[in-house]
Amino acid sequence: MNSSVFQLNKVRRLIKTQGQSVVVTRQERNKFNEPNGEAEAFSVRGVFHETTSYLSKTGTDGSTVRAKPSPMFMCLWDEAIKLKHTDQVALNNRTYNIGEIKNLCEANLIADISLEEVQTSGS
Repeated sequence: MNSSVFQLNKVRRLIKTQGQSVVVTRQERNKFNEPNGEAEAFSVRGVFHETTSYLSKTGTDGSTVRAKPSPMFMCLWDEAIKLKHTDQVALNNRTYNIGEIKNLCEANLIADISLEEVQTSGS
């Protein structure tokens, strides 16, 4: 069996059993590319996960290392090609902007999407 087909089947099974559908909202734009106040919504199914980035700070007294979680969303490439960088994702009562849509291994099978949480007043 081809290894890329095997990997795709593993990810499909993961998404089907443990994945969740998220609502993606896209602001519609007028002919001047300005938001017109209307929004289009659709859903994408995938798996939410976090990666950890390590930030180091060096000072005269010593250095500190902090871990910063980065939210990610893995889905099939067929669903990811519908997404744009200007879209927003609603997930776990939070809203995220799409940061980067990465085509894993450039195989057009699986996408890993980095998310940036939208900061609202009071949070």
